Parts: sequence; structure tokens; C-alpha cells
Amino acid sequence: MKGLIALCLGLLALADASRSPIQQKALDLVLEFFHSRDLVQSTFKEQAVTQVAEMGLPMGTYVQLEVDLVQTLCRKQQWRTQSCRIKLGGRKQKCLACFKFGSSNSENILDQSLRCLSEQNPIFQEAKRKQNQDCEAVKEANEEHYQPGQFAFSKALPLS
Repeated sequence: MKGLIALCLGLLALADASRSPIQQKALDLVLEFFHSRDLVQSTFKEQAVTQVAEMGLPMGTYVQLEVDLVQTLCRKQQWRTQSCRIKLGGRKQKCLACFKFGSSNSENILDQSLRCLSEQNPIFQEAKRKQNQDCEAVKEANEEHYQPGQFAFSKALPLS
């Protein structure tokens, strides 16, 4: 049993290590968004990142995530605590998120879209479809303003 737990913890550590810093930043933003909602009373932990995509674009970096969350025994204010145990039979949530980070500074979020709900919710498939549409808009954020060679600057001669 201890060997199985050690193997699971090792796999989780490996999954965390394979994330780029900007993907980790996106995941942190998802968790912060989820725990900031008034309806949430308990801490939820990341159970799995089921889908992740990262794309470099001229105006920034686009990251899209699907994150499975599971309820823990801790209160919502303790969501940054690593020692929260998973609640047996607890609720599960899926967060769909996409972010567009500025090219010069990953702290600069150009646009974002987030939705978290249970997969058992009757509107889940509709919410997922709408999220995909919103993520396309997030991906295109500020891109229409960038056209290589669109602007030319010249230095004027001094007036005599």
C-alpha cells in the first residue's frame, strides 16, 4: 500500500515538473478563480489536468486548460495548503479555462475565459461549446492589431 501511494505521489510530481512556468501560472489562476467564488465553501484540489495546450503568438502566449478538481476536507480559506485530504464521496468539478498572456510579461493577462462546473450538470456540454467559442476570441485578442511591416517610422530632419 505504501508503495502504491509513493508511486502515485511520484507521478503527480512528474506531471507538475512537465508543466511550463506559464502553464503553472494558468493553473494557479484557475484555482484562485475557483476559490474566489461565493458558492465554494471547501477547498478543491487539482486531481488532473486532462487537457493543456500552449501556443506562442505574435502578441503573446495562449494557454488552454481543462482541470479536474476534487473536494477536500479543508475550508475554502485553506486552499493554498498542500496537506488537505480528499473528501471521500466529495464533489468534483471541471474547470475550462484559457488565457492570453502578454509577450513581454507573463503577469500581463491580455484576455481570459474561465468556467467551472460539474460534468453532471445538464448544461455542461453547452457550457463547453460556449467556452470553446470564447477561447477562440481569447486566442485572437490583440492579434488583429499586429501586422508585421504595417507601421513605418522615419526620423524627420530638424527644422532650420
